[in-house]
Amino acid sequence: MKQNDSTKFLNRQYMLDDAFEIYYYKDFPDQGVAPHSHSFYEFYFFLEGKVSISIQERSYNVVPGDIIMIPPGTVHCPSLLDPLTPYRRFVLWIRKDYYQKRLSHTDVFRYLFDRCDKLSSPLLSMSQPRFNDLQAAIFSLIRETHDSRFGKEAACRLLLEQLLLGLSRFIYSRELSTHSDSGSLCSRICTYIDEHLSEAVSLERLSQVFYRNKYYISHIFKETMGISIHQYILKKRLEGCKNAMVTHTALEAIASGFGFTSYSSFFRYFKKEYGISPQEYRKRLYQDNAPQKPME
Repeated sequence: MKQNDSTKFLNRQYMLDDAFEIYYYKDFPDQGVAPHSHSFYEFYFFLEGKVSISIQERSYNVVPGDIIMIPPGTVHCPSLLDPLTPYRRFVLWIRKDYYQKRLSHTDVFRYLFDRCDKLSSPLLSMSQPRFNDLQAAIFSLIRETHDSRFGKEAACRLLLEQLLLGLSRFIYSRELSTHSDSGSLCSRICTYIDEHLSEAVSLERLSQVFYRNKYYISHIFKETMGISIHQYILKKRLEGCKNAMVTHTALEAIASGFGFTSYSSFFRYFKKEYGISPQEYRKRLYQDNAPQKPME
C-alpha cells in the first residue's frame, strides 16, 4: 500500500455514499475517539499499532490480522495504548439498506451479516496468509474507488463482493472446523492447511492433527480433490504469495512467510505456475493499478 493511498482520519460518524465507503488510515493519533454508534455496518481490519477496542462495554485487544465486525446501533470505541506506534487499519462502512437491497438475497452474504448481527463473536483472528488474501481485495477496491476508469461503479461492486465473500468463507470454514462431525475430512484438512501455510505441513503432521493414518489421508484427499496434498499446499502458497505482492514487502520475505524454504525454489515454482517471474508479475501488477486517464 502506497503512502498516498492512505486517508486523513475522518472524525465524522455518518456516511456520504449511498452504498459503502472504505478507508486506509495510517497516523499517530494524538486524541482518542469517544464511544459512539452509527446506523451502518462497520468492518475494521487491523494492520498495526497497540489498540484496544471496546464493544458494548467489553474490551478486545487487537493484533495485526484481526477483524472487528460491528453491526448498526452498537456502541464501540478504540483506546490507544501507545500513541508513538503507528496506527494502521482499513475501515469499511456498508449501509444497512444497501445490504438489504443488494446483498441479503445471496446466501453467502446473508450468512456473513447474520453472524455480524449476532455480535456473539465480533473479533475474528486470522492467520497472516489468509489476511493477505483479504488485503489484496481491499487494495484493489480502494484504488478503484480513487480511479475514474470506465466501469468504475461495476468494478467497485464486484470487488466489494469479492472481499465480503472471502470474509464469509473464512467464518464458515472456522465454524465448520470447530465441529468434528461437520463437513468432510477433506474440507477440514483444507481449512487446516490454509491456516498454516507458513509452517511445515506434512502428512505426518496431518495424521497427528486428524487422528487418521497418513496413507488414508493421502488417498482420500487425492480421490476427492483430484490433486495430492503436496500439490494443494504448493498451489495455495503460490496463490498467497501472488496476493501479497500487491504490498511493498520484499519478495524474499513474502516467499519465506508462505513456507518456501528458499527463494530459488519459490522463483522456480512461481514461474512454472504462472509463466512469468515474480518480479515480472509485480511490475505488471503496479502498471495495471496505475491511475488511468478518463476516457474522452
